Amino acid sequence: MGLLVQKFGGTSVATPERIHAVAQKISDAQAAGHSLVVVVSAMGDTTDELIALAHQVSKNPPHREMDMLLTAGERISMALLSMALAEKGIHARSFTGSQSGIITTPSHRRARIKRILGDRLRAALAEGSVVIVAGFQGVSETKEVTTLGRGGSDTTAVALAATLGAESCEIYTDVDGIYSADPRVVPEAHFWKTIPYDLMIELAVRGAGVLHPRSVELAREHQVKLFVKNSLSTQNQEGTQVITSTPHGSVADASPAAGNSLASSQQSPPKGMEEFRVAGVTADASKVLVRVQLMRSTVMGAVWGVAASAQLSVVSPHFSQHTLEFFAAREAEEDWKKHLNQLILDGFVKSFEFEQEWVPVSIVGSRFSQDPTALCEIFETLAQSAISVTMGAASALAIHVAVPRNRADEAVQVLHQKFMAESV
Repeated sequence: MGLLVQKFGGTSVATPERIHAVAQKISDAQAAGHSLVVVVSAMGDTTDELIALAHQVSKNPPHREMDMLLTAGERISMALLSMALAEKGIHARSFTGSQSGIITTPSHRRARIKRILGDRLRAALAEGSVVIVAGFQGVSETKEVTTLGRGGSDTTAVALAATLGAESCEIYTDVDGIYSADPRVVPEAHFWKTIPYDLMIELAVRGAGVLHPRSVELAREHQVKLFVKNSLSTQNQEGTQVITSTPHGSVADASPAAGNSLASSQQSPPKGMEEFRVAGVTADASKVLVRVQLMRSTVMGAVWGVAASAQLSVVSPHFSQHTLEFFAAREAEEDWKKHLNQLILDGFVKSFEFEQEWVPVSIVGSRFSQDPTALCEIFETLAQSAISVTMGAASALAIHVAVPRNRADEAVQVLHQKFMAESV
């Protein structure tokens, strides 16, 4: 057996009892002959609690100090897990991001990994130790502590797997794997045993939440064998494997679990070879609609330049006349306002507004560009449920619309019911 990288999210290490359960999984993997690097997130809601604490003492906490504060959460998890392993007689060594040699860009709160040195990790593995790494964090070349943004522990795990040449990378969370919709919203959602990288990236970008899109992009680029599994399950489940897609990124590469009630009992006649197929339906309540009025269309690059330099993500951009619309992370709203106000002073932007009441709902699949009926069917399906839509756009792998925040779950339900039985 070779090197295995495992990542355990916040729910997986939320309590001492769950930390002991994680320690048992690690013990079982080691007994099977694996060398192990384990990446951990902060316990439960620790990160949110630290953010709330920061805002109790500061209206606008400096990003550098926020990074210093937030990285404490993962350091607590790594130390406690190492202690739990010691109780089982397993020698483990914990490392922060900086101790692991995770070198990042200098952007606080949203740094990107440049390279990983990993010398101390390799030395600990050579000694037979289980290596525990604090996720979500690194250090810049100027020796400043940085964080990788929400979901950064997934990215840490995949980057370590690529750097250390791991046999595979397992992302443990509180669900069995990848579904065609959030099973808490759509109980009959299909479970995928396999799903292509390209479609997984689209699902992640558009709010699926199980994997961070940057982690899937890294896995695809470095051909890391990537799995999503349930850490809370007592059964040895295989989870979902993210795989290389066919040349056209077909949804046929995604396999529904055997025995799935919808897949087995409600099959529709096969779709035509070039008709669109759907892999999932998502809503992303963590996003806010941003509408920017430009002074002229030729200055749109100024907005993209700000986004790139500040590592601010832009989802589903849409441009018409002098109006630019896109979805941005709600937690980045203050940063966007600061930069857009500067663009007003610089003469590039006329005005902007954040519309909290709209969220993106997306249909992810394939061949949308070859079958123009998909967007029309989406609008018709939502109209039948009296769900209003303020914008919509399509690409080859995804279609998105903006719907009222208080109707987002309902929109996911009706669209899933409309499309999924026909698409598997």
